[in-house]
Amino acid sequence: MKIANFLDEVKAAMKIVETISAQLDDPITADDYIIANLGCPHRKPKNLPKGYAAVYMFAYNGELLKIGKANSKSGARYTSQHYGFNAMSTLAKSLVSDNAMSEYALSRENAREWIEQNTYRVNVLIKKEKGKAATELVEAVMHYKFRPRYEGAI
Repeated sequence: MKIANFLDEVKAAMKIVETISAQLDDPITADDYIIANLGCPHRKPKNLPKGYAAVYMFAYNGELLKIGKANSKSGARYTSQHYGFNAMSTLAKSLVSDNAMSEYALSRENAREWIEQNTYRVNVLIKKEKGKAATELVEAVMHYKFRPRYEGAI
């Protein structure tokens, strides 16, 4: 799926989350999350803000590449793992192994820099007290809306 304006599309998806959750016992409102636009180029975040879980998204050339989540105790997943090769499933590994990306000559040595220089990153920070189910709902809506290229969990 091609996206025209990534940030606007994420905001629209969060309105869908609000609408869905409004019908439940513990709705997610605009006061319960922050949309953090890291832009492109971007630098990998230094930390997951205290008191928050996150859904993070990477886009390139109008396409969502990766969507994932990190709970309040998995800071490394949020800050650094997708830029390298030290976890089971990372954006860097997916890019390096994707033949469609071979024109960029991506490798273990340059994947992090390429991700920071070429991908657009948006994070949805969700208040920790909303619980794991809220983070999973946000991630599920984002997956359904954007259909990321690299998604091993579905």
